[in-house]
Amino acid sequence: MKVNWRIGVAAMLVTGLALAGCERKEGPAEQAGKKIDQAIQEAGKKVDAAVSAASDAVTSAATKAGTAAQEAGQKIEAGAKQAGEAVGKAVDATGKAIEKTGEKMQEAAKK
Repeated sequence: MKVNWRIGVAAMLVTGLALAGCERKEGPAEQAGKKIDQAIQEAGKKVDAAVSAASDAVTSAATKAGTAAQEAGQKIEAGAKQAGEAVGKAVDATGKAIEKTGEKMQEAAKK
């Protein structure tokens, strides 16, 4: 009787090990799950690439806009300086003209 019990236990162990060692094939749901995982990973890579490209484009546009604004500021500053110089010359010329007019009025008053 003891021999039969040992044979039974050994047979169960061998059967358990044999089943554990068998390669398990994936079913359709597992295959579909893997395909979905791969699709999600690919979509994630594409989203990352698109975000990176958009970020690069925004950075480039901001840099260009900053440069353009700086150039525009320099041109405005130069234009303002020229306008200031022109106004200064006009004020000087007007002052001289008023002086001459005043002198002429004084000469005319003396006569």
